[in-house]
Amino acid sequence: MKKSTVAVLLSLFVFPGAGHLYLKRRLRALAFLAPAAVAALYVINQAMVEANRIVEQILAGSASMDPAAMAAQIEQSGGNTLAANLASALMLICWLGSAFDAWRLAREL
Repeated sequence: MKKSTVAVLLSLFVFPGAGHLYLKRRLRALAFLAPAAVAALYVINQAMVEANRIVEQILAGSASMDPAAMAAQIEQSGGNTLAANLASALMLICWLGSAFDAWRLAREL
């Protein structure tokens, strides 16, 4: 398999910057990996906070264990914040940008 193909596949299916690490471009890898990791940690943290809040309500008896009711509660909770949307957009941009840049770099080698 060609280097460009491997680099793109690593960047797409492993994590942004993985293809750059394969191409031994550590600083470029860090430029994609760091913001994507911070954004992913933020999104995961927000999801855990929301999940813990719902679990506490269920344990306190103020919410039912009905999956449809839980889904409605999650939708009403306001978890879809601007910060979470921006973090998700940043992850997407890093992911796609990393794959494109890895492909471009590998073609130049």
